This record gives sequence, C-alpha cells and structure tokens, in this order.
Amino acid sequence: MRAMITRAEPGATRTADALKARGIDTIITPFLTIREADSISADLTRVQALVFTSPNGVRAWACLRPERKPTAWCVGDATEQAAIEAGFAKTRSAGGDIDALVERLKAGLEPESGALLHVRGAHTAGDLSGTMMRHGYHVQEAIAYRADAPPILPSTARDALKSLTVSAVLFHSPRAAAAFTALVEDAELNMALKGMIAVAISPNAAANLIAADWAAVRVAETPDEAALLDRVGAGPRNP
Repeated sequence: MRAMITRAEPGATRTADALKARGIDTIITPFLTIREADSISADLTRVQALVFTSPNGVRAWACLRPERKPTAWCVGDATEQAAIEAGFAKTRSAGGDIDALVERLKAGLEPESGALLHVRGAHTAGDLSGTMMRHGYHVQEAIAYRADAPPILPSTARDALKSLTVSAVLFHSPRAAAAFTALVEDAELNMALKGMIAVAISPNAAANLIAADWAAVRVAETPDEAALLDRVGAGPRNP
C-alpha cells in the first residue's frame, strides 16, 4: 500500500514516518505551503490566555514573539505538544476540534478576567472568535501565518495519480482537501481517484472532497493524527 500525504511540512514528514512504521509506503506532496508572518502585532496587557488552533500558529508565535507566560489553550494534542516544545509552561488541550475548544474555554475562563488572543492563520476552518464573543468574551486576533495552495497540481502528485500507484490520500485540513479537489479537477485527473480512498481528519475536511470521485471517503473517529492513521487501514466505510 502507498499513501499520499497532502499536509505541509514539518508535519508531513512526521506523518510519513508514522505510516512507514505501520508498513505503508508514502509520497509527500504538500498542497499547502506555510508562510510565517514578518511580525505579530499584539498587546498582551489585558490578555488572560493565548488560543492556538494549529501547531503552525504556535511555531510562528515561537519564532516571532518572546512571551510564554500566558497559558496556551490549544485545539488538540498536537498543538499542545508544539506549545510545550515552544517553551510554554502552562498549556491546555481541548483534545478535539473548534467546538471542543470553545467548550473548554468557556469552562476554564471567565470573560471578566481578560481578553483572549487567538493566534491563527490567514484562513480558518471555523469562527472561534465570533463564537466566543457571542458568549461574552473579548477576543483579539493575531495573524501569524498563511497557508498558500500551489497554482497547479504538483508534479509529484500528477505523476502518482497518472501511474495509479497510490492507494490512499490523507487530508489533514479542509483547505488541503479543497486545494487538492480543485487542482485535480483542473488537471482532469478525477478518474484516477476511482481506485483510491480519501482519508480525512474531520468531517469538515471530508466535505471539501467530491465523494463520487473516490472508491471511499473515510473520516477519522476523532480529529487527531492517531485516529487519522487508524482509518488508513480500516475497512471501507463512508462517513
């Protein structure tokens, strides 16, 4: 079995290593390139917590800002691990998706204790800030990076699809799934997907795939890397 990994580096290599440990060959073809901002402008005077919705946001903050004192509230375990590696002494993981993070923030923080600073990418998969503000919290936002899709289908992906040497394609984000779908359509290679399975980390990521193009679309039981990898070798089941 050979799997195509569409996530950006450095995460793509970690996913490839995990799959190789399971006896699965891989090809890395990132459909997003992470570009950190030149600077992050944020006043932490009245901020009670930093909120991260991806490891990329943590890594950008670590490169551009020295502050590590506020608690880092993280959407999932991978993001929390990035925060720990970045030097945050106090971290919290929601262990799931944006909805789980909202509930964790509401349970752990009082609106009157200070603002939340959401450190995020230029594009987000959900409206964390808007949701928290509707619950009475003051939320600031800091754009720490952007994830850019390539203008055309990467040659490594094109060659793999044409040669029909891939059995599964992994999607770690809705934007990667959307970019893949658009670029494969532009290249008129949709028919190559008929013998492949798509494995998505969340229903939101799966929603950006055209299910009819694939032999099957599988969704991780929980939105994390371990659950995603488990679905690569699972029996066929559409979400």
